Amino acid sequence: MIDHYVAELDKALAGPRAAKADLLTEVRDGLTDAAEAYEAAGLDRTSAERQAVRDFGPVPVIAPGYQAELGLSQGRRTALLICVVMLVQPVAWWALGHLATGLSIGRADPGYLAVDVVVRWAGGGAIVLGLAAVLATGSGVRFLGVRRQVARLTGLFAFAVCAVFSVLGVLLTWLSTSPGMLLSPVGLPGTLVLLGLPLAGIGASGRRCLRAA
Repeated sequence: MIDHYVAELDKALAGPRAAKADLLTEVRDGLTDAAEAYEAAGLDRTSAERQAVRDFGPVPVIAPGYQAELGLSQGRRTALLICVVMLVQPVAWWALGHLATGLSIGRADPGYLAVDVVVRWAGGGAIVLGLAAVLATGSGVRFLGVRRQVARLTGLFAFAVCAVFSVLGVLLTWLSTSPGMLLSPVGLPGTLVLLGLPLAGIGASGRRCLRAA
């Protein structure tokens, strides 16, 4: 009865594997302890497990609460990933600018300078909002409670980060790279590696947020 119940709960939940495994282990241990108590009181093992499961509650009733916890866990991971990517990006682009002979980042191009300012402000804003999401999905639970909407908002925020910085990254590359080097490793291909891949990771994590919310 306990194994069947835990398997049913497993199918009903979505979220980070480690967090989900810990949650299911906690449920199994709780049910096992309750069954052992009923067994010590005189019930046979099957009846004891059945009673423990009955006391715990039907899966459709308890699953939403556990799903909210998993959603917060995924939201916290996504927010941390956004912060890390945004903090690393300036270093990565600085390194690319010093290694690439085809870049002319130092020129006083008005278009480039304008986009660069937007990138700096957008990056700083993404970090601030990411930290706020980390707090909301962590210690903020004491004040906000376990709310699935927080995970959903974090997922939407992740998609917004992907969209905004994809456009800004292409613009910066276009404005800072000489025409002959645009398709070279230091042009758009370099942007794909330095920016595109991390943003793809953020997008995938954001999608998991929406699934877990």
